[in-house]
Amino acid sequence: MKKRQLAVFVMAAILASGAGLAHGEDVSVELKKTGAAEKAAEITNLRSSLARTFIKTGTVVTEETFKSVCGAVGKRVKEISEKEGVAIRHASVKNRNPANAPTATELELINWFEAEPWRKELGGETLVDGKRSFRYTSAIYVEEACLSCHGAKDKRPLFIAAKYPNDKAYDFKTGDLRGIISILTPLD
Repeated sequence: MKKRQLAVFVMAAILASGAGLAHGEDVSVELKKTGAAEKAAEITNLRSSLARTFIKTGTVVTEETFKSVCGAVGKRVKEISEKEGVAIRHASVKNRNPANAPTATELELINWFEAEPWRKELGGETLVDGKRSFRYTSAIYVEEACLSCHGAKDKRPLFIAAKYPNDKAYDFKTGDLRGIISILTPLD
């Protein structure tokens, strides 16, 4: 997404957030947009809740713990995607899994959240493969429980270092922007 397109996307999202239903817009489209925010909140809250439950200060994170948190979130993302027909992605510049490297559009969105840290979410219509879609994106911030795996590089669990040799997802501090969750909902 070029800077001008991102600016238009941001402006449309800001204007739409206070405008309610656009003139002539289908109620089902508005419900899809609202649903995207709810899905993102569910995934974010699930991650936070599981991390706080399974990862306590001083706890050694095992592969089982990792699966109980990150694996459960990944499973829920897959369930929602398949059931609802939406594309859900986690993306980060400092990614652990190369599959979570940002696309050009996602990188622009990450940069936008970094430049405007008071903003926590963004939504707007976009064209994907010539089809009208709604992209909802929210920021993911590092919480205290995240630091067991995303804190100091030399403190990461050994299985993570072995499983992800090109890991870049470390040296975060509580409150840092970890990345984004982006939900693409077809509107047509």
